[in-house]
Amino acid sequence: MQTKAYFASSVPAALEVARQELGENALLVGSRPSPPQARQYGRLEVTFAWDPKEPPAETPAQTNDIRRQLSALRVAAEHSLTAERLRAAGFSPDLALDIAAGAARRSGNPDTAVADELTSRIPTLPFVDMQPGEGRTLAFIGPPGRGKTISLVKIAVNMGLARRVPVRICCAGAHPVGAQEQLTRLAAILGTPFQASESLAGLNVEGWKGLTLIDTPGISPADRDELGELTDFFAARPEIEKHLVLRADASSADMLHMVARFAGLAPSRLLFTGMDEAFGAVCVVEALIRARIPATFAGTGQQIPQDLEEVNASKLARAVWASTGAVAQAAAA
Repeated sequence: MQTKAYFASSVPAALEVARQELGENALLVGSRPSPPQARQYGRLEVTFAWDPKEPPAETPAQTNDIRRQLSALRVAAEHSLTAERLRAAGFSPDLALDIAAGAARRSGNPDTAVADELTSRIPTLPFVDMQPGEGRTLAFIGPPGRGKTISLVKIAVNMGLARRVPVRICCAGAHPVGAQEQLTRLAAILGTPFQASESLAGLNVEGWKGLTLIDTPGISPADRDELGELTDFFAARPEIEKHLVLRADASSADMLHMVARFAGLAPSRLLFTGMDEAFGAVCVVEALIRARIPATFAGTGQQIPQDLEEVNASKLARAVWASTGAVAQAAAA
């Protein structure tokens, strides 16, 4: 037996050429993605074996077996290429393989299958419109410098004032110098009630018929006392939505580290700022999938109130999968 490899865009295309050159007895041995130096000739390297001395006649059973092999290899090749694209775009290897395997189990167009698989894994929760007389409280938590205050103001305008919902802004704890004064001015500009307290224990958030937004101090790794105070405060008020604010331009490992640090507060949402400054949204998607905490809002710039959007899983998934194609093309160039 002898073997020969062909570079082609698909297994069936390679089989057609092999049958023409080697005869109808050419037997498919295997396929794999082409090495980088040969991708200009085709994305797959497909190997065939044949016996030039005694070509046996092909039986119907052999034909069916080859067809089954072709089908299985086609699926395996698509699976491998999908995982490679996801890894190249920034997904961790194990998650890339898991997503590719899930997409391979879906029928239909491969690109649509991957986008649908990603969509099914991205946890989101939309902001439900408030009813007259309803009271709801959102708190913004996280490390310093992530954009909690500006996110609070955007949400106050878009989800409260623009919808004729009464808004109240609260500030508690040891904020940086000038932060409370800034929030006081912003509340005055918006025309909303403002309450400030030196500690969370002194904050009164009950009884407001409308949207209450709480700006908590940024907590660094050394701020154990402040973290303990927040833990006690939220433990006594489980109805408060706690939005953990993260930067979209951080790595997924950094985001997940912050999720672990604030796990004691039981954050109910993730809120991403700086989406406009991030190089794609792969890290955001991986953090959402691994943390299994839904997202509702994302900040897309510094402009108030327009640079805020609600996170849409399908839109995010399709944008991420499209970006992997651009990465793959750049790598092959």
